Formats: sequence, C-alpha cells, structure tokens
Amino acid sequence: MPSYIIIGASRGLGYEWLRHLSRDSENIIVGLVRNPDAVEAKLASDSIRNVNIIKADLTDHKSLSAAVAKTADLTGGSVDYLIINGVHQDPAGDFLSPTEFIGREELLHDYMVKAMETNVVGVMYGINAYLPLVRKSSVKKITVISTGLADLELALQGNMSFFVTYSAVKAALNMVVAKYSIDLRADGVTIIALSPGLVNTQEAPPPAEIMPRIQIMMQDCLAVNPEFKGPIEPAESVKMQLKVIETTTIKQSGEFLSHFGNKQWI
Repeated sequence: MPSYIIIGASRGLGYEWLRHLSRDSENIIVGLVRNPDAVEAKLASDSIRNVNIIKADLTDHKSLSAAVAKTADLTGGSVDYLIINGVHQDPAGDFLSPTEFIGREELLHDYMVKAMETNVVGVMYGINAYLPLVRKSSVKKITVISTGLADLELALQGNMSFFVTYSAVKAALNMVVAKYSIDLRADGVTIIALSPGLVNTQEAPPPAEIMPRIQIMMQDCLAVNPEFKGPIEPAESVKMQLKVIETTTIKQSGEFLSHFGNKQWI
C-alpha cells in the first residue's frame, strides 16, 4: 500500500493530486492543508472518502512536526512519496517586470520575502520534518513542485520579463533541491524539482487588469513552442507528473524536470 503525502492540497494542483490518487483504493493518501474543514467539505462533495486531511502550514515548522506524528500513525511509520506543492503567489506582483517595481519597493520587499518564506524556507521545513519517515520507506521519493518559469533559457528565449520574483525564488528552490540530492544520496533518497507545466488552476476569471499581461504571456509561450495550445488542465498535469515521479531513478536525483520528464517546459 503506497503512501503519498501532499503538502499544499487545498485547491488547484494539490487538490487534484488528492482526487487522482484516491482512485486507487490501495493508496494511503494524506493531504496537509491550512483549512481542513473547507477541504474535507470539498472531498465529501466530490464523494472522495479515502483521503486523510491534516492541518499544517509550510511556514510553521511546529505544525509540520505535529503533522508528521499524525502521518506516521496513518502510514505505519514511513512515507513512500512526499510531494510538496505549497506555494505563495500574488497577482499584484506576479505580472510585474523588474523595472515596474521602481517606486513600489515595499511591494517588492513584501512579495519577495513572503515568496521566499513559503517557496524555499517552508519547503525545507517540510522536507526536514518528513525526512525520518521517507528514510524508512523502500521507495524514498521526494518531489518539490517548481515551475518552468525558473528556467533561464526559457526566460531568454520567450522574452519573459514577468514573474520576476516568483521565477527567482523558484530558481533558488531548484538549487536547494540539488543540495538535498547530494546530502541524501547515501540514504538512497531520490529528490527532484518538477514543473507541472502551464496549468489552468483558476477557480474564477483573472482580474481584468492582468488580462493584457496574460495575453502577452501566451504569445511568449507560442514564440517558444509554436504548437502551444494553451494551459493544460490539472488532471492532465497530475497524470503526467506522476509518470515522471514513478520513472525517475536515483541517478536523476537533484534534477529539474518538466512534466514531460525532460527540459520541455511548454
């Protein structure tokens, strides 16, 4: 009975991970969320009953430690697949280029600090908290959800100046993953940074003021891949990600991969 821990499972890709994995009744599935009541209500509405929800926050290492103790009771003391999906994003900063932060220094500082706190420090909290359980598994796989926007060549090729803080912080996260791979190689732990692709996770129409930026971004994507047909749905992304996770070997530990299992981000 393989065990899957999804940190950041409230909505979007994280929730889709719960939905997808729940289709196999043999899976032990644990989702970490900040608001359990809302997620449990959503699971009930979707008639999903074989998922365990635990309250935790990536930015609170004490809550993660408490979640690990509860997880161990559910999984028998080990974790096969740890998937860290939690992320901090904010439309107010996402669609700004570096020079557009001129005169908005407080926004730049607050956005960068919050993004770093969740997307890098919080991820390290999550890995470190669950590492004792991962080490006890025979599978020993850790996946950190990154983004193709953190790829330098993609940014230059696509002329993409937006998402500067998000991309920069995720690039830092990719380096953290590489460092963990070196640290954990002797333990047989495989860890990768995985881009889910450009995914439609919007639960409501985006704000009108950022629509022109979204249209520019779609054109940037077409410049990189003329066959680009737009964002994929969460279900398709998760299915592709899972295939990559299952086929990745210890020799690839530390790598930054796309949902295709290579460096094709779009």
